[in-house]
Amino acid sequence: MRFLTLVFVLLLAGCATRGTEITPEVLQSIQVGQTTKADLTEKLGNPVGQTYTQDGLLTANWMYIYVGPFGTGMEQQMLSVLFDEGEVVKKYSIVNP
Repeated sequence: MRFLTLVFVLLLAGCATRGTEITPEVLQSIQVGQTTKADLTEKLGNPVGQTYTQDGLLTANWMYIYVGPFGTGMEQQMLSVLFDEGEVVKKYSIVNP
């Protein structure tokens, strides 16, 4: 029994995640011209990076990374969102949904 417990603990320790998974439901909830940065922050947490375009518009990026036990089953997603002057979604793209 102790051996099985140790194996289970080691398997869990081998898994790692970073960020919040960008699910199809989250993507479907993004409405250009309606969804705000605050809405996305509420669903996904703070963005991992933000920058401004030459026009002064905000671009924010959210990432989700999952690595399975012993480095297997890696999954990575990145959502990039361009906001208008009022921090409302102007356009967005997702890599590896």
